[in-house]
Amino acid sequence: MSATPHKDANAALPALDVVLVAFDGVEPIDLAGPASVFSKAEALRPGRYRLHLASPDGGPVRSNAGLCLAVDGALSHAPTPPDTVIVAGGDAAGVRAAIHARLAPDWLAGVAPRTRRVASVCTGAFVLAAAGLLDGREATTHWAACEQLQVLYPRVQVRRECIYVRDGPVWTSAGVTTGIELALALVEDDLGREVSMDIARALALPLLRDGGQAQLSPMLQAQAAASRRLRDLPAWIATHLQDDLSVAALAQRVSMSPRHFARSFAAEIGCTPARYVAQQRLQAAEQLLRRTQWPQERIAGHCGYGSVDALQRAFVRRHGVPPQAWRRRSGP
Repeated sequence: MSATPHKDANAALPALDVVLVAFDGVEPIDLAGPASVFSKAEALRPGRYRLHLASPDGGPVRSNAGLCLAVDGALSHAPTPPDTVIVAGGDAAGVRAAIHARLAPDWLAGVAPRTRRVASVCTGAFVLAAAGLLDGREATTHWAACEQLQVLYPRVQVRRECIYVRDGPVWTSAGVTTGIELALALVEDDLGREVSMDIARALALPLLRDGGQAQLSPMLQAQAAASRRLRDLPAWIATHLQDDLSVAALAQRVSMSPRHFARSFAAEIGCTPARYVAQQRLQAAEQLLRRTQWPQERIAGHCGYGSVDALQRAFVRRHGVPPQAWRRRSGP
């Protein structure tokens, strides 16, 4: 799907050079995800971004999937200073080799003071840390590597629960596909929420999450624990919050008796159907409060609450404050 450009929206603004850093063993999605986001942003705002793919020595890189990727050149020949640098992640051997060779960390340490922002996807955070760019900063990486990052680089304040973290000019994201959400946040920071939402729709993302969301999706964990009969239900619930989600209605959907369904759901998913539905509705309302300026009436209707009072009661029970106070505290 191609986006429709907004003519002359940034005619007076200079192009921003975005350098993607790759190395042998790189994870292809760590490159392709952000590259796709910035290319779609360029389609919407022509002339705004120039993408560059660079490797430490300028040679092609072989991904952890065995794909050979051509690059534009060496890091030393990348635009100086770039506006944005994004270091991809990869397998452990590739990251270690990139760090030990010192080309990437040394280049980053030299260019970072003149660069508006530096970012990493997944285990690319280790390269930033090796360059000293995460010292004293909050950062994240793939959930399976967070402990190792903390042990190897104790001056980093590792945030294990986040999908991406911004600490001043340094951005880090969790594993693999979260690089897409990181890139969308970078674009939103430049061009506004409307553009980032247009790109998210073009990429057919089911949800645009903010950085504070958990790395391990509760919905995915619920699906993993469920039997074949119930495994599609968590995702269906999340996209039908305005529907009748009573035990009777859900049981009918999966062709089970209400009693058998309630027992099976609790055993496989780990909580009652009513509690799961309440959690999904509250999470959806939190997202809308953070990322939109919708009034409470619209949020309540969109998330399946019968009234604004029901929405407010849910927030007071969970957070101790009503939605508007929670919104001011959390920010859009």
